[in-house]
Amino acid sequence: MISKEKKSSFLFVLVPMIFISLILQIVHLPASVSDYRPDILVLVLIFFSMNSHFTLRLETAWLVGIILDLVTGAPLGINAFVISTQIYLINTQFKNFPKYSLWQQAIIIGVINLIVNVLGYWIEHIIGQSYYEVSFILPTLITAAFWPIVYLISYILCSTFSIDTEDKEKID
Repeated sequence: MISKEKKSSFLFVLVPMIFISLILQIVHLPASVSDYRPDILVLVLIFFSMNSHFTLRLETAWLVGIILDLVTGAPLGINAFVISTQIYLINTQFKNFPKYSLWQQAIIIGVINLIVNVLGYWIEHIIGQSYYEVSFILPTLITAAFWPIVYLISYILCSTFSIDTEDKEKID
């Protein structure tokens, strides 16, 4: 009975946070600020993918990426690929990711974000849908710098709604 309450509460926090971060991702900003926008949507999905109760990590990331593609007019599948690849790499290559300190998590997120964004830009360039842009480093640094803020807000919301954010399974 308790697990059903946790799952409903989990979705009660996850869905609005994804919706709010999706709005933050697509809202129009001045050009000087828009080029350096952090990937808040990815950070929210990373926070919830750290939890062992969230089993549909890649499926949710893919679906949110497709929605972002449709809303922004990007080539279909680019954002879905970028978001789900980041979630996949963090969940498979960094098994102890939740146990790292926040600054170590921020560095990992920054490196993964940079690699995957360069790969996504390369794919867009191959299909002829991108323009020449070299500002990869600063948005990645800003995304990494936003990780402690997103983590803190998400942790406070999960604590408020009594969602277990600790991974109680022993990680080998």
